[in-house]
Amino acid sequence: MAALKKLILTLDANGSEVGGPTVPTFVMSNLLAASVAESIAVPAGAKFVLFSATGDFYAKYDGTATVPGDSTDGTSSELNPVTRDISGVTTISIISAATPIVTMAFYS
Repeated sequence: MAALKKLILTLDANGSEVGGPTVPTFVMSNLLAASVAESIAVPAGAKFVLFSATGDFYAKYDGTATVPGDSTDGTSSELNPVTRDISGVTTISIISAATPIVTMAFYS
């Protein structure tokens, strides 16, 4: 496995953070089957994940994702997360009602 890069923004000539995150060295991808949750083991040393997908998906951290219906107790899966601090998280579960491809770029 390639070493994870730190999630930092590019630095300009004055040392100020600009632009987007650096190019990742560790990216996972999953082609989801409709309504089937997949569990992804978080790579050792990962502290941040950047998600991207070809369609809507839901994520749950250290649990099993579900395509939610009505829920008012705070336990629903999250729709289309983008960047998350996953310090202390060991697994990420993803699911979709359709069949998107979800990519996850991990950073230390």
